[in-house]
Amino acid sequence: MIDINNYFGDLGLLSGLVTIITGYLNTHVPFLKTANGTIKQIVSWVVALIVVFVGQLHGVGIVAELSALWTAITGIAVGLIANGIFDIDLVKAILSFIKANKVQQKA
Repeated sequence: MIDINNYFGDLGLLSGLVTIITGYLNTHVPFLKTANGTIKQIVSWVVALIVVFVGQLHGVGIVAELSALWTAITGIAVGLIANGIFDIDLVKAILSFIKANKVQQKA
């Protein structure tokens, strides 16, 4: 039996999952086979957002208890990593910084 939580465990795993799904779509959807790089990046971003929101809907992994806003931010981070724009360490640092500032503002 496959434990779906393993695939939603962290940003790196989600990015890998998005890369695999996007790669599959790019090779099997006729429109995407001939699309330019920008269209393929947009597809990757949409896939990233869908993956994290499905994860939140089913209550699995790192997105299980996040609000819709934080799920969207996580989806954007996953999209950045999957598209090779940021590496995982930089995105984790940015997310930690945002969360730390949010906690300080509430105090």
